[in-house]
Amino acid sequence: MKLLTHKQRILLKVVESLSENENSSRFMLVKTLFLLAQEETVGRLIKFYNFFPYRYGPFSNVCYADLYKLEQAGLLAEDGTHLTPTEAGRKAAASADRKASMKVKRVTSRFNSDREIREYVYSKYPEYTVKSEIVPATRNKCPPALFTIGYEGRDIDSFLNTMIKNQIDLLIDVRKNPFSMNFSFTRSKLENYLGKVDIGYTHIPELGIDGESRKNLVTRRDYQMLFKRYEATTLKEHPEEVERIIGLGEDHRAALLCFEADVNLCHRGVIASQIEMQQNKEVIHL
Repeated sequence: MKLLTHKQRILLKVVESLSENENSSRFMLVKTLFLLAQEETVGRLIKFYNFFPYRYGPFSNVCYADLYKLEQAGLLAEDGTHLTPTEAGRKAAASADRKASMKVKRVTSRFNSDREIREYVYSKYPEYTVKSEIVPATRNKCPPALFTIGYEGRDIDSFLNTMIKNQIDLLIDVRKNPFSMNFSFTRSKLENYLGKVDIGYTHIPELGIDGESRKNLVTRRDYQMLFKRYEATTLKEHPEEVERIIGLGEDHRAALLCFEADVNLCHRGVIASQIEMQQNKEVIHL
């Protein structure tokens, strides 16, 4: 396995600490990492895990991916329902960030069972229980609306958390080619992640911009010229796709997806402006 990340070392540290009390279930591990993020703000020290509401409360896909990698590398072992670090894993955990490791000790000493940590997390962070199979959802449903969102700088967990927090139930992908170097946002993987939290997916490639047109964009004026051409060509040539989005926004809380974090540097902003002009209705940028 290549060099471990800081968060992978802390993950090993948490497993090591929990296993000392024979309390290292995956449920306990994930909820401990969640509290390290929420209450110990470990993310200020190292790049850390993000979480979203899932079947048993706060969850992290990235954490589970790291567990798999660490097991494959021989740094973790799973015996029944409990995880334990191997000797190599303990050595790796010893090199974890010192300040973050102190926070690990603090959190892992607080709870003696899955039930204890579940009751604490569920009572203090009810916003992370809205998808739970353990407690009934009590969330008020929001009216249909249109949003836009970019995934630049986000991992899949923070992305899903934003979607769920805003009660998005449909993602409208307006990329011409739904591929990404961040593989979580490649169409097949993204569609799978969304489906697990009951968010629909549809792709409208006709409104995308060819990758060649995006090359050598440096200044804001470069982007403005690109979007001016886009508005005069693509949007005018595909009014039915714009109308389709408007219709979806009347029945769903739907979000237009593309890459850029800044909507002003993304063609989804041009689509949103066109819809706002036609509908006299705000499109919200997440």
